[in-house]
Amino acid sequence: MQETLTFEEGKTCPIKIRGAGGGLSFSSNGGMLLVAAIPNPSEQQIAAWQGNWRAKLIQESEFPSIPMFAIGDNEDWILEAPCNPAQQEKESPGFCEALFARDDYEMLAVLVDSETGIIRKIKPVILDDIFIERLVLSWNPYRHGGDEYTKGFTDQEFAQRVAQVFGRKPSSELWRTSW
Repeated sequence: MQETLTFEEGKTCPIKIRGAGGGLSFSSNGGMLLVAAIPNPSEQQIAAWQGNWRAKLIQESEFPSIPMFAIGDNEDWILEAPCNPAQQEKESPGFCEALFARDDYEMLAVLVDSETGIIRKIKPVILDDIFIERLVLSWNPYRHGGDEYTKGFTDQEFAQRVAQVFGRKPSSELWRTSW
C-alpha cells in the first residue's frame, strides 16, 4: 500500500531532511517536489518564497544539468537543487517521460525551518515548458545504465561532481551564466 505524504504549513515536514538547501524529487507520474531546509527563515525569506520564481539549468558536459531557482522579485535568493537522475530513475522509473507528458508544469515548493522541522511556507510554482524540455533532454540519457556515451553516477560521484561545479564559480555567477 502506498503512503500519501501531506504538507501543511505550521506542521512537521513528513520528509526527513539532511543538511540545508534544496532537495528536488519526482514521483513516477511526473509530479515535482522541492523541499528547502533553511535554518530559521526570516520574514523576508518567507515573503520572497511567496513572490516570483525563475528557473535555470547549469549545464556541464557529460553531466546532468543542475536546476537553480531565483526566489523573490529581486532574484537575490538563489537556491540550487542538484538531483541525480540516475538515482531518481531507480526511485521513480519513467519520471522524465511522465514529467514531459504533463499538460502543465507545476512544482510544489515547501520551505522548512531546518532547526525545528516545521513547514513555514508552501507555494505551487509554475515552471516554463522550455525549462522542463531542457531538463528532460539533459536527464533522459541517464535513464538506463551508463555506457561509453552516457555515464551513470553513484550518489558519491554525483556529490563530488556537484562540489566541483560549485567550487569553480559562486551561485550568483552560475545563475548569470546559465540558461
